[in-house]
Amino acid sequence: MHTVLLTRIIPADDDELSRFSLVKKHIAYLRKGIKLWIHPLLQTDEGEVLSFLVSIKIDVLKFFRAENSSAQHIRILLRLLKHLLAYGGYTLDDMVVSRIDYCYNIRIADDHTREVLFRLLQKCPTKAIYTTRGINYATSIYSRSKSKVINVYDKTAERAAKYLTTGSCSDLPQAYEQDIVRMELQIKADHLKYMARRGVRRSAQNWLHMGMECYYLTKLYGMFPQGNFYTLSKAEEIIDSSEYRTKMKERLKSFIRIIADKDMDAARAQVSYNTYRRYLEMLNAIGVNPIPIPENSGISYIQSPFVFPESVFVTDRKKPFWST
Repeated sequence: MHTVLLTRIIPADDDELSRFSLVKKHIAYLRKGIKLWIHPLLQTDEGEVLSFLVSIKIDVLKFFRAENSSAQHIRILLRLLKHLLAYGGYTLDDMVVSRIDYCYNIRIADDHTREVLFRLLQKCPTKAIYTTRGINYATSIYSRSKSKVINVYDKTAERAAKYLTTGSCSDLPQAYEQDIVRMELQIKADHLKYMARRGVRRSAQNWLHMGMECYYLTKLYGMFPQGNFYTLSKAEEIIDSSEYRTKMKERLKSFIRIIADKDMDAARAQVSYNTYRRYLEMLNAIGVNPIPIPENSGISYIQSPFVFPESVFVTDRKKPFWST
């Protein structure tokens, strides 16, 4: 879990403004990663403010200085938010979730390996899980819809670029961000409102939950083919040594050759959707990613980053947790 935005609309002629000022005062004593601000929401033509929007933004990873959030982090954060809001006489139920960014980070120490990985990911489908990819960047994959944004990026490269722009040492990668590939799904207000209409309240207890994060990040991973990355020759060798029939082996090898020459969209255009999905499943079953590593890249193997360690998202629920 990365960023959480909680909001509340308050009338201008009420005591809520002073009550939230008390909350803001106590937030100021905390470490970096959590902040509260208030700005006018509705005004008359004469400039009279009728209502304010109160926003509390939490950068979970910055606040805990952690590579990934844990269930313990979320429990601590929920208790802290309850405590802070109580200074103004509020509870967590008085706030709504207006945005939440779920993420999982993996550390890849070698710069060249990360560079090659992002070149491979450019071959992924341009449309997946109701999002469409935009401009290709060397160190990120960015895909969006009106309600969600998918961003897989090199955190070290992002920080370095920001430092070159600002010159501020505070923009250099922190220890917990060094060598990180971040896989992030930003859930915006439109999707949260859609889920609320389906009975899932926009409460912190519903959305600040590891089971919910696992549910959504698993969907994010549906955008990327499973299996480890190999060179074309090694991938074909693994296919040949599998127990698939000879004819199917040739089809699978032909499939990944198209991707090696072009991309997954081109391979998808050559077969029916069901055949496309079946080929991906068969390759995944033998641990082969359909996107081969170029033979001249200097790398012959990259372990897939799109795998959750089970210990990270421990939950006894098959479906995401929520209350109505």
